[in-house]
Amino acid sequence: MTGIPVVVVGAGPVGMMAALELAHHGVACLLAEQNAGPTVHPKMEFTNPRTMEHHARLGIAEDIRRAGVPAKYPFDVIWSTGLGGDLLAVWRQPSVEEKWQQIRELNDGTQPSQPYQRISQAELEPVLLERCRRHPLIEVRNRWRFVSLDQDADGVTSTFEDLAAGATRQVRSRYLAACDGASSTVRRGVGIPLTGGGIADAADGGVRELPAAYSVTFRSTDSANLFRQGYFWHYFTDRYVLISLDEAGTWSFHAVRQSDFDPPPSDPAGWIRSLLGVDLAIDQVHVSSRWTPQYLIADSYRSGRVLLAGDAAHQMFPAGSHGMNTGAGDAVDLGWKLAALINGYGGPALLDSYEAERRPVGLRNMAMSRSHLDVHFQHMRLRQENAPAAQLAEFLTAQPGENTYEGIYLDYRYHDSPLVWADGTPEPPAEPLRYRPSTWPGARPPSLLLADGTQLFDRFGPEFTLVDTAGDGRAEPLLAAAGERGLPVRHVVIQEPRVRELWERDLVLVRPDQHVAWRGDTVGDDPAAVIDRVRGATGVRIASALR
Repeated sequence: MTGIPVVVVGAGPVGMMAALELAHHGVACLLAEQNAGPTVHPKMEFTNPRTMEHHARLGIAEDIRRAGVPAKYPFDVIWSTGLGGDLLAVWRQPSVEEKWQQIRELNDGTQPSQPYQRISQAELEPVLLERCRRHPLIEVRNRWRFVSLDQDADGVTSTFEDLAAGATRQVRSRYLAACDGASSTVRRGVGIPLTGGGIADAADGGVRELPAAYSVTFRSTDSANLFRQGYFWHYFTDRYVLISLDEAGTWSFHAVRQSDFDPPPSDPAGWIRSLLGVDLAIDQVHVSSRWTPQYLIADSYRSGRVLLAGDAAHQMFPAGSHGMNTGAGDAVDLGWKLAALINGYGGPALLDSYEAERRPVGLRNMAMSRSHLDVHFQHMRLRQENAPAAQLAEFLTAQPGENTYEGIYLDYRYHDSPLVWADGTPEPPAEPLRYRPSTWPGARPPSLLLADGTQLFDRFGPEFTLVDTAGDGRAEPLLAAAGERGLPVRHVVIQEPRVRELWERDLVLVRPDQHVAWRGDTVGDDPAAVIDRVRGATGVRIASALR
């Protein structure tokens, strides 16, 4: 039986992100995946700015942008009665190029350090897998099917079926990260139930069951038909959704209905044309799938040394692209905390803090996805009521684009975390569409371009970072306390007035995941208490040690 610090079950985007996060902190893992290679299904196709910030931190953002849609293409969404019908509304969203320009020109702390990126999961997974295979701390095992686990006070013994060799493998690890998707065998094995189901109906307060969905990925260069109402990334109607995946002729088509797609359409290309209402030239059908959207969340994210992430922990309709991006945040949070425990400077409260921090984010993002989906339901209802085109256009034009919610993407706050040292100030107001710069403890701090043109976030260390805008020695007691506890802290002195203004305090301690752990203008009598709190140590004294 082999032994390794962490076993990650599932090599989708979340599992590979968890493996890369562990490796970023010097921790080895075994990454086990039952499939032979990356998915051929496009699934997600929008990586939000917060996830791109994490990709940049791990050094893979540029690889992902090269594999994704070129930066010049915008993110426009068309609402219509159909390709053979009438245009109703257009949601405009800037291209990556335009977003970079906005970041440079505003530089007021409201912007992400990285723009979003269009890339399908079928294109993203090979990039992540290549990085995982190259990393000496990540042992990738494809065609390993998870069977069962036994855990005790010291670790987890996982049993796998090696499908290639026809053999049973056992691996001993200190922890197991379950990133094995919606039907997670690990989650079922440890007995963690899911809660949820349908979506509340805004019209009557009841619960609407989500319809069945059928998706087809195909190739077509019939631009005359596809763009007859103008350029688009997403094309929404009350009957179907059409998505441009790569700006090179690959498309995904999605339709929903209350009855199950059983049997599925025997001629997917003909079925697409029948719903489009135009004779679209389809060169090739790549892949099709039948699926059932759900809103579910695990009652717990942890069972002993087994922790859930991604779809194993939460499932939601893809409106707004919250699913994979929420899972990426899980992977980062879980990865740095397991690494801190394994590397010896983290305490036992780190494991409890994972659920305390990430489950509320899962619930928040599920609610946001529900809100997006309700726009579609309301549009369907208006169409069923034969509402005039002008009324439909007025309703749709008043809605923000689903992928423009930077407050949701960037401004989730770990305000109830046992690892965050609250400073007694009231929580700043939050806006779903706009990130409001703040270093309030638990929040993501503002990103800025410094006077030399570099990103402030690029100055952060791989572990903790103390941003010091005074540079007058006041940081020394906190740094000394960190040294005594073995907590790795990079001391970054930045004496720029704009940074001090937006960062609100002279000293701000930032965690490995770029969230604020503590802030203050002075260090008081007991900095060790704060260091113990942020590293999850036991016996933490809650006092006004640092102000």
